[in-house]
Amino acid sequence: MKNSRSLSRILLVSVNLIIVICLLLSYSAAYLSPGKYWVLAFFGLAYPVFLLFNIFFILVWLVFWKRYIFLSLITVLAGWNTLRTIYPFRISSPDARVHSTIKIVSFNVHSLYGNQRGDNISEMRSKVTEFLASDRADIICIQEFFAIGEDFTKTLDRFTKAIRLEHFFFKNYQEFWNKQKINAIATFYRYPIVSTGTYNLPDKSLYAIFTDVLINSDTVRIYNLHLESIRFGDDDYSFYSHLTDPGMEQTPLEVGSKKMMWKLRKAFIFRATQVESLIRDIAGSPYPVILAGDFNDSPASYTYHQLTTLLSDTFIQAGSGFFGSTYAGKFPAFRIDYILCSEAFSAVSYHKYDVDLSDHYPITATLSLTK
Repeated sequence: MKNSRSLSRILLVSVNLIIVICLLLSYSAAYLSPGKYWVLAFFGLAYPVFLLFNIFFILVWLVFWKRYIFLSLITVLAGWNTLRTIYPFRISSPDARVHSTIKIVSFNVHSLYGNQRGDNISEMRSKVTEFLASDRADIICIQEFFAIGEDFTKTLDRFTKAIRLEHFFFKNYQEFWNKQKINAIATFYRYPIVSTGTYNLPDKSLYAIFTDVLINSDTVRIYNLHLESIRFGDDDYSFYSHLTDPGMEQTPLEVGSKKMMWKLRKAFIFRATQVESLIRDIAGSPYPVILAGDFNDSPASYTYHQLTTLLSDTFIQAGSGFFGSTYAGKFPAFRIDYILCSEAFSAVSYHKYDVDLSDHYPITATLSLTK
């Protein structure tokens, strides 16, 4: 019996050590570029899983052999900054007693396709417009803004009147010869525009725009991002559905998993290149910065870490709840949409809207200009 308990303890400690190493590797994903260490990006993506396993072992050791509890406890606490991206621990609440604030919304509208096959685009466009109009934001950052069938100036004129924001800047992901088509990153403002700019890698599509706007007597730079998507197709979603529902027709496990991993790897590397190019510009901005958009990456990622070395996450400053998932698609919930700001701002509030209008949830933050 004694030998049996000893063997069980050795086995549990061994498994615990493996889980600890996996969690440490997930931390390293934030610091090492996928361009060189792409395997680590998969560990970063799985951070919540490794975290939960380590919490499980903390509870196990608490009940049985307390001296082993520090294996996982110290490892979990070593990732305190990453832990706060899942649950924003704060000693005090944000100070809401400010008079001058800026309300910003970020929303990937999924080209107005909705979140279900067969959703009517015209109907969805009306619902999205009504939602944004009712929110009365000062700045709205939209990714995958889509319209077709009429001159884009008429479309934008109607949209800006509906949401009550007269100033805007948009840029199509790719140039179209058809001037009756918009597929763009677009930002709408209550404030006058001073200057604009766009970002794309050589021979690649657009991934970000910026606008300098005049807010009272201050110029502020607003970045609107849509970083590289994983580009999963119907066959990938079908394969994933089989993993969660074994009764469905199956793509061979090796074929399906390799294809999905290849797409993830490609997206990890491409986003790293995009963000490394972008942060040089953010670091050199002559104005305070607000950055919003769809990063297509989790808080344990290299992408997120690079941007938050320069900017603060409004979810951590003023959000609440676990995970704060902004993705409403078929895959496990992740927070992949963000609103960040430079130290010139402080977040008064942060909120995610649970509305079924896209495969993303819209998010909003109210900011005050502190200096």
